[in-house]
Amino acid sequence: MSKEVRVYPELMLCEHCDEVYVRQTMAQGASYFCSRCGSRLGKGSLLSVGAWLAWTITAACLFIFANTFPVALISFEGLQSEATIWQCISALAQGPGTPTAIAAGFVIIGIPGFQIALLLWLLSFAVAGKACPYFVAILRCLHFSRPWGMTEVFLLGVLVAIIKLSSYLHVLIGAGVLSVALLAPLMVVITTHDTDELWQLFERHP
Repeated sequence: MSKEVRVYPELMLCEHCDEVYVRQTMAQGASYFCSRCGSRLGKGSLLSVGAWLAWTITAACLFIFANTFPVALISFEGLQSEATIWQCISALAQGPGTPTAIAAGFVIIGIPGFQIALLLWLLSFAVAGKACPYFVAILRCLHFSRPWGMTEVFLLGVLVAIIKLSSYLHVLIGAGVLSVALLAPLMVVITTHDTDELWQLFERHP
């Protein structure tokens, strides 16, 4: 005979020694530790859910700008050319560089766009005080995709390429690079933010 599982959202458990504590509102940026084993119980979020959503919307705008505006403007003997991230990947896909182009598109465009979309969906419900559908699956996807977002690696590669090309051609940094430069640290902030507050919300409103 199956028994009903009871949930106690007002309580929290130490993951290491199973000591039980009454859940309390954590001060912003403060860390709390278990009195029995010294393990960290949690940390007060530096950003509220509303601020987290605002930063995610900002990241979404920068992501659109980064993929719309050119990353570089090149001029040589009166001829000018410019290229966006999409155009760079498309050019790389011509010929033997196709596997590299696919990998680049995946980690530079696919994964960051996927993470931003998931966070917008997740946080829009959280701001309203609700847990979104497929909450656990979304957090798992965000966790597993975190190491694959390489916006900062792309930014470093573009800057190195621009510096090398500037020795032979007149190269100007485009608005796309500036957008990526702002997006890279912002992606770190929004994808590594502590999710304890979201889990508490999910426990109260499963």
